[in-house]
Amino acid sequence: MLSALAAASMVLVVVLGDPASAAQTKGATSKANPLEQPMVFTVVRSGAGYCEPNCPEWIYGEGQIVSGTPAAFKAVLKQVGERKLPLLIVSPGGNVMAALEVGRMVRKLRMDVEVSATRFVICSPRQEDCAPTGPGKGQYLGIAFSAGAFCWSACPLILAAGENRYSSQWAHTGVHQITTVYARERVYFKERYRMVDGKKKVISRKIVKRKNAGTQSSTKLPKATRKALLGYFKEMGIGRKLLDAMLSTPPDRIRRLEPDEMLRLGLITEVTESDVLSDPERCADRRKPGHCVTRNPPARTAITPQARPGNPT
Repeated sequence: MLSALAAASMVLVVVLGDPASAAQTKGATSKANPLEQPMVFTVVRSGAGYCEPNCPEWIYGEGQIVSGTPAAFKAVLKQVGERKLPLLIVSPGGNVMAALEVGRMVRKLRMDVEVSATRFVICSPRQEDCAPTGPGKGQYLGIAFSAGAFCWSACPLILAAGENRYSSQWAHTGVHQITTVYARERVYFKERYRMVDGKKKVISRKIVKRKNAGTQSSTKLPKATRKALLGYFKEMGIGRKLLDAMLSTPPDRIRRLEPDEMLRLGLITEVTESDVLSDPERCADRRKPGHCVTRNPPARTAITPQARPGNPT
C-alpha cells in the first residue's frame, strides 16, 4: 500500500446577486447604515397614537438579503403566530437564492408586500439597548413611509411573491444583472492507494489542509440559476420579461422600473399615492384589514422619531 500528498482546486458558488457584502451585524451601533447590514425583520405597530386601541401592525424587513435571511424570516413568522401581517421591505438586494426562499414563504402564507420603510419612534431594534416599545410582546412602535423607500437587485423577487403587491409613486424599485461570485479553495489531501494490475486503486483519502485561493465573479447567468428564476417567475405569475429587464442592465447600475412597467410585468398589483398597508385610517373603516389589531395601549410616552434609514445621525 502506498501513500501520497496531493492537491486539488475546488470552485464553489457562494453568492448570487448583489456583489456588495454585508459585513455588519445586529449588534452594530445606530451610527452604522442599516442598509449595509444583513436584513433584520421586526414586528411593528403603528406609532401614530390616534388609532389606538386598534392600529395596523406589520413585519418590517430592512437590509441586505444574505444566506441567513430565510432563517431570520422564519423566526419572525414564529413570533407573529396566527396573525396575518403584511411585509414592508427596504433592501439594496443580495443573495438571489435566499430571496427566492423568502418569497416562497411569503406566497405560501398569502402575505401582502409593500415597498416602504419604517421610522422607529423610540429607538432602532438594531441597537443592543433598545427594548420593544409597543403594547404587544416583542413589538416596536414605528411610522411607515414610502417616499424614498427602495427595493433593488434581488429584493423585487420578494416583492413579486406578495398576494397583493404595492408600490407608491414615491418608492423606487430596480433591477440589474446577477453577479455570481466564485470562491476558490485549494484542498490538500493524503491518499492511500494500491497498484492493481498496473492501475492505481484509491483505498482512502483524507483532507489535511485547505487554502483560500481567492475569488472571481461573473455576470454570465448559469443555466441552473436561469432555470430557477424562470420557474419562480412562473410560480408567481410573472413572465420572463422581468428576467430580460435584469439581464439588460450592468451589475454596477440599477434600472429603475417605472410604475406602469411594474404593472405590465405583474411585479406589483397596484400603484398607490401613499402608504397603504400601514395607514391607520384603514383601521377606522368598517371593512378594516386583518392586520388592524386591537390592544390595550401602553402609558403615553414622549417620543422622538429617528432619522430615516440610510441617513444615520
